[in-house]
Amino acid sequence: MAKTYLNYFREIAAIPHGSGNTKAISDYCVRFAKARGLRCLQDEAGNVIIFKDATNGSGETVILQGHLDMVCAKKEGLSFNFIRDALRLREDGDFLFAEGTTLGGDDGIAVAYALAILDSDTLRHPNLEAVFTVDEEVGMLGAAALDLSPLKGTMLINVDSEEEGTLLTSCAGGVRADLTFAAAESKATAERCLAVSLEGLPGGHSGTEIDKSHENAILVLAALLQSCGVTRLCAIDGGTADNAIPTSCTAIVEDAPGLAERLQAAFDNAKAAFAPSEQAAALTVAPAEAQDAFSEQDTARLLSLLCGVPNGVQAMSAHMEGLVQTSLNLGTVATRGETVLLRHALRSSVGAEKAALLAALTAHAETHGAAVSTIGDYPAWEYKPESRLRETIERCFEAQYGKPVAITAIHAGLECGIFCGKKKDLDCVSMGPDIFDIHTFDERLSLSSAARTYKLLCSVLAEL
Repeated sequence: MAKTYLNYFREIAAIPHGSGNTKAISDYCVRFAKARGLRCLQDEAGNVIIFKDATNGSGETVILQGHLDMVCAKKEGLSFNFIRDALRLREDGDFLFAEGTTLGGDDGIAVAYALAILDSDTLRHPNLEAVFTVDEEVGMLGAAALDLSPLKGTMLINVDSEEEGTLLTSCAGGVRADLTFAAAESKATAERCLAVSLEGLPGGHSGTEIDKSHENAILVLAALLQSCGVTRLCAIDGGTADNAIPTSCTAIVEDAPGLAERLQAAFDNAKAAFAPSEQAAALTVAPAEAQDAFSEQDTARLLSLLCGVPNGVQAMSAHMEGLVQTSLNLGTVATRGETVLLRHALRSSVGAEKAALLAALTAHAETHGAAVSTIGDYPAWEYKPESRLRETIERCFEAQYGKPVAITAIHAGLECGIFCGKKKDLDCVSMGPDIFDIHTFDERLSLSSAARTYKLLCSVLAEL
């Protein structure tokens, strides 16, 4: 008897599969295909393609697509290792979540749906090409490396959206920009230090939630340090991924008379201006062991770099109400000896604006002696006026739900842009069930929504 998509989701959750750690889950998909006699390709990057013939032996070829990696975020202090530990799945009413960590519904649900469809002997479907990519969350690296020449499909259903009833038909392009700050002077020991930690901000996906103006923990903390006259900084570390709005950040600084009190008072004043959604934020200041610190000049330069970096929404679309057109997110900061690495996610549906924003970020970095490198540059996915696939989903959705599906665009990047860039005639849509608070440890999947979305996907495949 074939397994359900929830069976497969649980199996996936038991395999560590954070970005950069996808070999095990890639090999799992290959074993799945071989056990069922399905043709399978696995490339050097770890991308997997599984082929299955149509139930009637002819007809269209449709690509089902999702990514194998997940963002790894956990609650502070939780004993959990994403490299070796299985996710601890729990259910609460209609919701499936992972205890204290991200769930990986983005994009484990796509893989689970596809495996269940490939495993079924009863579902009607056209020729299928299930494409599972790696490292989507760190710049869509798998999709960028994938050779599409083995694919015959002219229609692609990407299951990497998180809102039931919404059909995405275009998305922003993007690029990851890394700023490397190097000390001009050697570090020297600071005998008395403080650990300054900011926690409890809501965070969220830097594409889908950048318009909510959530506070960025890295930038809030940097502003506090600068305003309170911190003269020597030992280290600053925060955030989990370039495409996640940071929820926490910690800095080790050289102590000074009254500094702890000034930091707490400055934070209390800043918090009073935060939106209600940010009020769980908390600052702790505690003594720390002596360690090497940047010089006063390098500290001033680094804090100026952090506090002046462009961040958040830069432009809104003039053509679609409420849609962010261009944005920048400082996602992580990490101190490694005498260097500090800042990772940013840039997004725009307008190529010229993306280039201009990168140029502005580069100019700001170079003014403060930081070097800039980019990775994972991907194009925007443009709307296709004529789409048989979209029209089919619209009909199937209205038949199932009794109302029209919402056709929209998204500011977040999707692999559809890369696939359409490589295969010009490709007809793409993106859909998915309700998944809330992705890229955070509060991520949860609506089980009822997942069931309805799977039913819709199967009916679309049957019609095609």
